[in-house]
Amino acid sequence: MSKPRILVLEADAAANQSIRAVLEAAGYSVSQAFDRPVAWQALDAGPLHFALLDMSEPQLGELDLAQALARTQTPYVVMSMHKDPTLIQRAAEIGAMGYFLKPLDVHVIVPSIRAWVARATELQQLGQAQRSLKEAVRSNRSIGTAVGMIMERHRLTPERAFETLRRQARNERVSILHLSERIIDGLAELLPSLVKTS
Repeated sequence: MSKPRILVLEADAAANQSIRAVLEAAGYSVSQAFDRPVAWQALDAGPLHFALLDMSEPQLGELDLAQALARTQTPYVVMSMHKDPTLIQRAAEIGAMGYFLKPLDVHVIVPSIRAWVARATELQQLGQAQRSLKEAVRSNRSIGTAVGMIMERHRLTPERAFETLRRQARNERVSILHLSERIIDGLAELLPSLVKTS
């Protein structure tokens, strides 16, 4: 199993390296970014499990990056040298899980990061399960509708109608779902020879 991947956006090289060392010792894979363009590259390189974003001097690019993380349901925390109520409120509004003052004691925040990563993983798995369920319902509905149409048109039992559908899908080298959707849309007709021999 691959290690959870964390993005660290921190312009100060020494601080960035210190954070990386602690997180790697805690079992994480760390993508270091010293500026926003590199952080965007890390985001584009594949899914992240967590991000630490330095927003000591917030700029539009940093807010866009934070919003992109929020859209992908990647938990992230904002770091800053200043205790700025406006920045804290802004960070919360764009989906930050928390706000840390620098310099960080990374050892202290590792348990919080573990909890956030675990929660994000649960939410991603739940989302995948829901998407799979929706796809299964859609597939069953489409296949069931196509089988019903075949039964009606060719006066077949449900079993024979499904077998006819399955056989034609195999002959056309397409999925049963794809053929079913084409039949429903009126784009495909069953071959008479398949109906007769089913």
